[in-house]
Amino acid sequence: MKKTLLVTILGSLSLFGCASTQNGYQLYAETQAKIAQANAIAETARYNAIAEIAKTGDSAAKVAAVLSIHMNGNSQQRNNLQIAPPESLEDKALKWTSVLLPGFVQFYTINRNSSVAMRQSDNQAAIAISTNKAFTDLSNAGHAANTSIANSGFSAMNTSNTAAFNTLGSQGTAAFNSMQSMGIAGYSALKDTAAAGLTATTNLGTAGITGVSNTAAAGLTATTNLGTAGITGVSNTAAAGLTATTNLGTAGITGVNTATNNGLNAISGINAANNATIQVLGNQANTNITTLTNANKQVVDTIVNSIIPKP
Repeated sequence: MKKTLLVTILGSLSLFGCASTQNGYQLYAETQAKIAQANAIAETARYNAIAEIAKTGDSAAKVAAVLSIHMNGNSQQRNNLQIAPPESLEDKALKWTSVLLPGFVQFYTINRNSSVAMRQSDNQAAIAISTNKAFTDLSNAGHAANTSIANSGFSAMNTSNTAAFNTLGSQGTAAFNSMQSMGIAGYSALKDTAAAGLTATTNLGTAGITGVSNTAAAGLTATTNLGTAGITGVSNTAAAGLTATTNLGTAGITGVNTATNNGLNAISGINAANNATIQVLGNQANTNITTLTNANKQVVDTIVNSIIPKP
C-alpha cells in the first residue's frame, strides 16, 4: 500500500514537473532570444556610430574607432547578460530525495531488522515451548508405562518370590552405596586436581611476572649504563675536538701573523729597491733630457744662422 502510494505521488509530480518545466524552458528560450536581439541591435548601433566617427573624424578619431572595435570584440562575451536556465520539479524532487531518502532507508532498515528479530524471538519461544511440551508428554507417557510395568512386575515378583525381591533390593542398595562412594571419591580427586592446577598456574604466573620484572630492571640498568657511557664518550670527544680546534685556530692565527709580517718586510724591501732604481732612472733621464735639449738648441741655432745671415 505504501509503495503504491509513493509511486502514485512520484508519477503525479513527474507529470506536473514535465508541464511546468516545458513552460519554464519556453519562457527561458524566449528571454534568451530577446536578449540576443537586444544585444544585436545595440552592437549594430554602436558599430554604425563608430563607422560614422571613422568617416568624418581625423586620424586620431579613426585610430580610436578601430581600437574600440577591437577591444569590444575581446570583452563582448563578458558583457553579455546571462540568465540561469529554469530548475525543473524533477531537479527539486531529486534534491529533496537525496536529503530524505537516506533517513527513510535507515528507518525502514531498522524497522525491518526489529521485526525480523521479534519474529525470530517468537519462533524460538514457540519452538522451545513445543519442545518442552513434547518432552513432558513423552516423559509422562514413559513414566506411566514404566509405572504400569513396574506395578505388574512388582505384583508378579511379590506374588512369585518375595525373597528374591528382597535380595534384589539389598543388591540395589549395595550398588547405590558403592556408586555413591565412587562419586564422592571422584569429586574429591577432581577437587584436589583443580586445586593443584590452580596452585601451579598461580606459581607459573608469579614466576613469569617476576621474570619479566627482573628482565625489565636489567634492561633499564643496561640502557642507563649505555646512555651514561655514550654521554661520557660524546663529552670526551667534544672536549678533545674543542681542544684540537683551539690549537688549530691558534696555530693558524700564528701562521697568518708570521706570513703577514714576512710579506710586509718583503714589500718594504721591494719598495726601497724600487725607490732607489726610480731615483737612478730619474737622474739619468734628467741628464739625458738636459743633454738632448742642449744638442737640439745648437742644431736650431745652426739652422737659424744658416737661414738668416748675420748683418
